[in-house]
Amino acid sequence: MAVFHGTFSIVLIIGSLCILPQDLDALSVDDNFFPKLVKRFESEASKLSGEEVHIHEEELQDALRVGREYVEKWEQLEAQILEENRKKGVNEGTTRATGSRRYSSKRHNPEAMAKSKEAAIYLVARKYLSDRLGIPAEKIGDLGRLPNTASDRQACDFSSKFRNIDGTCNNIDIPLYGKSGTIFSRLIANSNEGYDDGISTIRKSKLTKNPLPSARLVSSAVVYNDSVPNPAVTLLTMQWGQFLDHDLTSTPTFTKSDGTEFACCSTNITGTSVLTAPHPECLPIAIPSNDPTYNPSSIGQQTCMNFIRSTYGNNLDGTAPRTRSHINALTHWIDASNVYGSTAAKAASLRNITSGRGKLKTSISSNRQMLPLLSANVFDAGDHRVNEQPLLTIMHTLWVREHNRIADNLYTVAPNQTDEFYYQHARRIVIAEMQHIIYTEYLPVIIGPDLAAQVMSSEYGYYSGNPAIFTEFSTAAYRMGHSQVRSFIRLFDRSGRVSKDSYFLSDSFMNPSRLLTNVNFFDDALRGLLQVPAQAVDNCFADDITSQLFKPNGQRLGFDLIALNIQRGRDHGLPPYVSMLYYLASNFLLQTQPTNFDHLVPRIPAEIVASLRSVYETVYDVDLYIGGVAEKPLPNAELGPTFAGIFALQFLNLRRTDRFFYNYNVNQPTGFRSGTTQKMSTLILDISIQTGLRQLINKSMLLFHQLN
Repeated sequence: MAVFHGTFSIVLIIGSLCILPQDLDALSVDDNFFPKLVKRFESEASKLSGEEVHIHEEELQDALRVGREYVEKWEQLEAQILEENRKKGVNEGTTRATGSRRYSSKRHNPEAMAKSKEAAIYLVARKYLSDRLGIPAEKIGDLGRLPNTASDRQACDFSSKFRNIDGTCNNIDIPLYGKSGTIFSRLIANSNEGYDDGISTIRKSKLTKNPLPSARLVSSAVVYNDSVPNPAVTLLTMQWGQFLDHDLTSTPTFTKSDGTEFACCSTNITGTSVLTAPHPECLPIAIPSNDPTYNPSSIGQQTCMNFIRSTYGNNLDGTAPRTRSHINALTHWIDASNVYGSTAAKAASLRNITSGRGKLKTSISSNRQMLPLLSANVFDAGDHRVNEQPLLTIMHTLWVREHNRIADNLYTVAPNQTDEFYYQHARRIVIAEMQHIIYTEYLPVIIGPDLAAQVMSSEYGYYSGNPAIFTEFSTAAYRMGHSQVRSFIRLFDRSGRVSKDSYFLSDSFMNPSRLLTNVNFFDDALRGLLQVPAQAVDNCFADDITSQLFKPNGQRLGFDLIALNIQRGRDHGLPPYVSMLYYLASNFLLQTQPTNFDHLVPRIPAEIVASLRSVYETVYDVDLYIGGVAEKPLPNAELGPTFAGIFALQFLNLRRTDRFFYNYNVNQPTGFRSGTTQKMSTLILDISIQTGLRQLINKSMLLFHQLN
């Protein structure tokens, strides 16, 4: 990970084959691209709202009444659905129905649900006023309570060098900035770019106002399943990316009050039609009757995939955003919340307070330190997605071991301190290690060393602005890692041979039992992560996630993650690809917004552009996610210019807004001593790993580049 070994051999799909595109012209960026981009971001962030239309109090109260009535009907419908299920004696949310595919989100969050219903009152009121008065929704000013009420105040000890678990008290001016359970921000604030009504309604075709093509249709037309590995980058890059994502973003979806999901797809076989959804937040994905995977006989047995929209909320001061703005259940900082949790209650539940050394809870399996168990085969961690697939569980385990190793070392050096002392100091060191790895080792691989160096440049010092994660990053750019996923997970034993316990990813979802039943699995899998190349970031994906995601036991098919990503982008009001392209590329490579599909070449290979043209009515309709992953990469990078630009802005903002960032205030209370981080690249060597693995990884902590 720490060094580059020549240029990358990025793989792209051309037609139905994967080839090595050495002959394709590489994309590049202007030297002034990033400074211009930062100035544009700061300029957009500082802009005041445009001209507003004054709303009379009587009109406002009438609109709020309509909003409250909407929420009342919403709650009545939910109660009705629960009662009908009770009478039937079935739990519709956990049963796979004939003719549909259900995606179990496991993200029940009552607090987020309550916030959504409060925000819904104001969004419905805004829509009502816009329609009644005949004015654009964005011209209606902020709705909701006045800012700076007592509930906005946060008690903070700004002299402390330790972060609050919930992300508060990092920003001195606005202590609630970065708090868990608050809304994402946007790079493109123009709500008309992402929602048809500028508020909440799913985007339509820009020119014809027809519905956009089914997300599943786009996936099946543009995505291929015969991806070829990128020999320059290890699979650990993918796994680190997923682990990091679970420190930064988690958006709860709407669920019933008992925690089960809503059934948005009909339980009947209905050909190509998708029946009316039973809940206002349902947004099912239509499966075409001739879908080559779900309906190979073209008889339309599978009609839709279940999809429920994400929860949303209000601004920090309680006022309502002018567009649907979604909730991040995690903090908006790089703070190892996937290890420690994002709420005080979760953090407390993970601590081993009987140790007296500030350690985290663990379980023991075959004399090895593992994550704590919630049940026989279910692990617990700071993030609820820990059990999604075994390689992710391994990353969680590594970092719990690292915390406990540091805590033990601190106890050895200073044996007379409190449990809290060891816990907070070990946590602080773990967070710094993660930040160091991300910025000095991971980012150079993903966005290229030159752009990564600019992100870390001292030219961009502390910035007191909003640290909230960008929706364009969480819902599009950072999902690029799904393209790096491999179908077959190879394990290597101590002798270097491929283990007979290697497995297909689709057979391991939500089943981490391998870590408990196979004493060699942990080390063998980690060797595989270090030796096996990741897939290239392109429009090629493993079929384990394009048709087998979370498939039920004994079933051939599951969900299409790419279709889910596209649909989630529409749910979250992402701007179309060309709008994001222009936002970023007005500073390089492009002076005008594309007006037809031909303008996407050579940024996107012509053969892929032809696939896009076959499903989208106009170039303005292309979804951000599918356009971003299809771009040719920048030199020595995994991403093309659009996603690389979003990445660069996101990680710059994460660094600049973080008062506790590890290399700020060197030799001061909130910083680290100069030179401390130089030893962090030996992390895995310092954790209790078998001798064979120690020999393999030599001196590097995370070899995101393939070993030579």
